[in-house]
Amino acid sequence: MSAGVLNMHDSQRKGDAGFTLVEALIGVGIFAIVLLSILQMFATNRVTYAKGEVKVSIQQNARAALELISRELRMVGYDPNHTTPLLGAGTTPVTTQRAIQSATATGIRFIADVNNPVGTGPDGWGDMIGYTYDATCRQLRRKVWVWDPAALPPNFVAPPADNACVEPPPIAEQLDPALTTVFRYFYYDAAEPNPNLKLKELASPVAAADLMRIQRIVIQVETEDVAPMAGTHDFRLVSDVRLRNM
Repeated sequence: MSAGVLNMHDSQRKGDAGFTLVEALIGVGIFAIVLLSILQMFATNRVTYAKGEVKVSIQQNARAALELISRELRMVGYDPNHTTPLLGAGTTPVTTQRAIQSATATGIRFIADVNNPVGTGPDGWGDMIGYTYDATCRQLRRKVWVWDPAALPPNFVAPPADNACVEPPPIAEQLDPALTTVFRYFYYDAAEPNPNLKLKELASPVAAADLMRIQRIVIQVETEDVAPMAGTHDFRLVSDVRLRNM
C-alpha cells in the first residue's frame, strides 16, 4: 500500500476521534455558567413576583380599611332623628351627648347613622361605631352598636361579645407591631394669627372638653407581611378626613 493511501486513512481516523477531554471540560463549564445565569434570573423573577403579590395584597387590605373608616368618620354627627339627646348614663354602654364619645391614638368611638336596613338605606337613627387598634392581635377592628328606637327604653343593640382576634372581626390584619399611633386629631384655632398655623393637633387621649373641637382626623396604618424568599415587606397608607358635621 502506498504512503499516500496510508496518510489518507490516518487523517480519517483523526477526524472521527471526537472531542478531547479538555474540550469536553470547557464545554461543560460554559454550559454550567449559562445554566446558573438562567437559574439566577429565574430566582430573581420569583422574588420580584412574590414581593409584588404581597404588596398588592396588603395594599388592598389597608386601602379598604382606610376607605371604610374615612367614609364613616365623615358621617360623625349625622343623626337625622336626634339620637344624641337621648344618650346618657342609662344606655349600654354608657354614653354622653356628644357626636364623638372618645378619641385616643389607637381608637375612636363616635355617633353616626350607618345602620342600613335592607332596601331602606340609613334608618335615621345614630348608631355608635368604634374603631380600635389591637396591638396583641396586630389588627384594626370595627364594632357597631345599632340604636333600637323601639326598645323600652330606647337603647343600643348589643353586638357580639368580644373574642380575642376573632370578634369583632378585623378590617385590617398583620399590622406593624411597632405601630402605636393610628389616629391623630386636629382643630382650627381661630385666634391664631398665622394662617399656616391655624390647624393644631390635640393631645391623645383627647380630653372630654375637647372632643367637640375635633375637625380633622388623620389615620395612618402600616401593614407588615413576609413574602416567600423576599423577607418582610411594609406598606404605609395615610388618610386625612375632614369632619362634615362638626
